[in-house]
Amino acid sequence: MKRYFQWLFFLLKCLIGGIILLEICSFLAICLSNYWIYGQLRDGELVCYDPYALFLEGVRPTFHNPPPGKEALTIWFFGGSSMRGATNHDDRTIPSFLAQIWNRKEPQLPAAMINHGEDGFNSLMETKYLQKLLIGEKAPDVIVFFDGANDSAYFAQHRTPDAHQGYERVRGMIEDYHRSFFGLLKPLNAAMWSSFTREIYDKMRQGIIPIAPDSPELRKFVDSCEKRYDYVEKIAASFGSKFLLIWQPCWWAETEPVAQQVRQSEDLILGKRSTLRHNFIVTYQALVGRLQGKPYFVNFQNILCSRTEPVYQPDGIHLQDAGRKLVAQHLDQTLKERFLISARLTSPRAWAALGAHGVNRQ
Repeated sequence: MKRYFQWLFFLLKCLIGGIILLEICSFLAICLSNYWIYGQLRDGELVCYDPYALFLEGVRPTFHNPPPGKEALTIWFFGGSSMRGATNHDDRTIPSFLAQIWNRKEPQLPAAMINHGEDGFNSLMETKYLQKLLIGEKAPDVIVFFDGANDSAYFAQHRTPDAHQGYERVRGMIEDYHRSFFGLLKPLNAAMWSSFTREIYDKMRQGIIPIAPDSPELRKFVDSCEKRYDYVEKIAASFGSKFLLIWQPCWWAETEPVAQQVRQSEDLILGKRSTLRHNFIVTYQALVGRLQGKPYFVNFQNILCSRTEPVYQPDGIHLQDAGRKLVAQHLDQTLKERFLISARLTSPRAWAALGAHGVNRQ
């Protein structure tokens, strides 16, 4: 009997040691992959808990806005790290470049560009954040969502319409206390769902298990996103705002030719064909197919294909300065075509400025 317990104790030690070793290896794999792709060990930046939006970094400053109280238009921008700006310079984000272009070209119609982009946010988190802002702040003239990449990536990881950054960690802490006997050990249960081992499993599923274009899970996800964006449009309209969904460009999903010398100079870490790339494109294109007929949808998928220099960072999603500037130029044109020509803004100052430009209110 004593020998039996010795073996049992030995196996228990091996099991615990194996779990610890697996977690250490997963930790190293996650940190090294973050450094390899993003140039930093951590995934994302410092955030604070927020009861409405789950977590927030806060509004990023935008350069070239008019002085407070001098704006005729206010435009809110939502999105993930591509909108917030994968740069250390506040004056090189998409809203800052757009404010520079807009306020130089339209001195009689100055616009304040507010950057509500948050690292890791997708359409679900942006909708929650928008609701929070509309509760406590005056609604803007225009609401812009800059989406596509994070929704595609999180669905590939979690295969659920409810996916967002930290999905398993939050869901595990709230639900699984009652879902399993192990949930009685709340601290251990929370640690399991927030572990690096669980995170690397999700990322392996994203890059190893392919998504079928006709899968029921993908169809359910696309249905959910469509309803979410339709809801945002209705909410925006109820506050007198216009909603615009910009489908962000991505190296992986471009379908138009790019100059050969530019393609050859773009050294993308994840550029080769793989299940990871397949899963991203299948999800991204499924959403384009469903949303392309919506009045609020504008597809920027191929706007960078005419580039004469590299504009993407090594992950093929985040943009360099030149890419963010090109997106801002297209946004400037799109906003003018959609909202200045149609003349359906609500700001009295905007209408006065539009009248100076010879635009009549319809």
